[in-house]
Amino acid sequence: MAISARDLHKLESPERKALQDINRFLDLARTFRWKICVDLGCGIGYYTLPLAVEWSKSRTVFAVDRSTPMLEELDKRIFAQELENIVIRQSVSDRIPIEDASIDLANMGNIYHKLKGRLNYLMEVYRILKPGGTILLIDWDPEEDTDIGPPLNERVSLEQVYQDLEFAGFLRPKKHFLFFGHYAISAKKPRPR
Repeated sequence: MAISARDLHKLESPERKALQDINRFLDLARTFRWKICVDLGCGIGYYTLPLAVEWSKSRTVFAVDRSTPMLEELDKRIFAQELENIVIRQSVSDRIPIEDASIDLANMGNIYHKLKGRLNYLMEVYRILKPGGTILLIDWDPEEDTDIGPPLNERVSLEQVYQDLEFAGFLRPKKHFLFFGHYAISAKKPRPR
């Protein structure tokens, strides 16, 4: 199954690139301490590829998605850019195919509103993070209407995200201004006492 031109157009549209400035994302990623990152719902690599290019000599990026066509396209892009620090993993259920306590930074860019079992998924993210590891959850804000993105009624409120993160065991949620029409929340997996 090939990725349709329509899907690629949406994922790489000039409107998306203007709204979701990757340089702002990389600036935020630089503020976290990490050696191993996972980009959950990586698609064709909107966040994965810039992370891997920026830290090509020093860090590893896992790219996880359910879609075979998306991962095949990402693999082509990795090959074209001669990147050797990306590990592709395909998920087949809500279980993230990553070992327990092995990740420093988990990025969830624009996928939270699509998840059916959000709390279960957050508990999976909690499982794969090292103690002291960080989750970065970026998604569409229902309080800010944008010309692109999911309909307002499909977006998850910031209050709900805070509740979900707390329920899953994350601490110290912090809001970051990243992109218009989005919220970006980081939170920590606690270290053992």
